[in-house]
Amino acid sequence: MSYDRRGHRRLGAILGGGGGGRPDRVVDLPDLVGHPAFPTTLEALVAASGGTVLDAAVAALEGDEAEAFVVDRPRLLSPLFPRTLRSPDARPGERRVLGPGDEIPWPPGAAWLDYEPKVVAVLGGWGRPLEGAKPGLRVLGYTLANDWSARDASGDPSPAPTVPPIALGPCLVTADEVEPQTLFLTARVAGEVVAKGNLNGAARDLLALLAYLARTEGLGRGDAVAISPFPGAGPGRQLWPSAEVDLEAEGFGVLANRIGRRA
Repeated sequence: MSYDRRGHRRLGAILGGGGGGRPDRVVDLPDLVGHPAFPTTLEALVAASGGTVLDAAVAALEGDEAEAFVVDRPRLLSPLFPRTLRSPDARPGERRVLGPGDEIPWPPGAAWLDYEPKVVAVLGGWGRPLEGAKPGLRVLGYTLANDWSARDASGDPSPAPTVPPIALGPCLVTADEVEPQTLFLTARVAGEVVAKGNLNGAARDLLALLAYLARTEGLGRGDAVAISPFPGAGPGRQLWPSAEVDLEAEGFGVLANRIGRRA
């Protein structure tokens, strides 16, 4: 995971394992490990050359000193900025990446907003082997995404020039700590459950898409692929300013965002 430390992104970890601890139990991982070469951001961790870096983090978190490095009231950020983020229904245009708790800006010219909850797989140099991919390329971990879209009055995609952002978070759970096919997710709008269920076949589709893109487009460390856990059965409702939306999965925490005022 990542948090804000005096205006800079900083690598952290949630005590309790698997991202399932309390969000106020965040430790500063570089300070805890205490080695000057240890990565200070999750992007640098993903780019690291071997699993020994992750092994050092795990060993430090299991030690007795972790409590001394708990961060006071951390502001969580998007866990990482992927090198690329692909999705079967990707929209054209540059996408701004936001994090948990960030406000979703209202796109000029939009009549209303919709969103689709997604699960994101991130590639790294260690983790779960990815069948069919080039040697050394593995699934490092998973995170959650709220993928926003702007609509016109008819419900078609809005021609507004500003593409709504995608929100990621709250943490990246390493692949050895989660079985994606049994991952259970719940999507809520204003506290009301609008979709829930586990990934089932969507997880197989996600891994198959990863392997295909790795073969055909040369994906590498830091690239990510997203897929909807509820294909054809997403929230599918009109959202207005001040609407609160969250996506929750056991072991991941809650990715919550509020829509901002009309521009």
